[in-house]
Amino acid sequence: MDAMTTPHTRDAQDETHPAATQLTPARSTRAARVFLAVATVVAVLAAFLVSDRTVDPGAGGMAGMSMTHYMGLLSIRQPWNLLLFMALPVVLAETLAITELVLLLGRATPAWVRRLSHGVGLLVGPVWVFIALHLVVHAVLPLTRTGGWAGPADVIAVGAYLLGGVPMIVISLLEAGVLVRDDPSRWLRLHVAMVAVFLVVAHIAMIVGMLDPTVLQSTTTPDMGDMGGEHMHHGMGATPTPSAP
Repeated sequence: MDAMTTPHTRDAQDETHPAATQLTPARSTRAARVFLAVATVVAVLAAFLVSDRTVDPGAGGMAGMSMTHYMGLLSIRQPWNLLLFMALPVVLAETLAITELVLLLGRATPAWVRRLSHGVGLLVGPVWVFIALHLVVHAVLPLTRTGGWAGPADVIAVGAYLLGGVPMIVISLLEAGVLVRDDPSRWLRLHVAMVAVFLVVAHIAMIVGMLDPTVLQSTTTPDMGDMGGEHMHHGMGATPTPSAP
């Protein structure tokens, strides 16, 4: 009978590959769900209570430079904005990707690798809740109301950056046992897919965000030199009109 193994039998055997059980949480612990809930509440409160990170108190570092608001955000309040909005989410995502590869390819993976992957997976969702809410409140809504977007490249860069938070939040829900609790194989596929989606949209945001925002514009607009940074310096409102000498 062993020689008569069918493709369906092999598929069933593949679905019980050790990687599926290594990556999937051993159990949906109440502690994990409580941590995720508390961390998310803290992230929401912090997003509204932390001082506006999209405004440069020095007001002058980027004046005259043509850049997207994505790059403008990373350029002000150095080095803290770069660490908060770029380094932190990227390090968390890459930690997930690396530990996931180790768990998928390894036969006898140390327990600390799984614990690290699980802990980072729980943390990354609340981090993105904070980032997304803070930027929507202090940047996206004000720029939309005042027409401050510097063309399609500006919108694509910021939109792709914020979209990267969706797969990371899904990963936290998976790690907390809120999604796909009873199907290890489906859990694994979804987990891997979310890491891949984040890496794709994050790189789109980085590449487009480095463009001169005028590149994708089809028509000539008034001087865009200040649009990548002026709003960052002045609370995202309308660009102030220079006073007469």
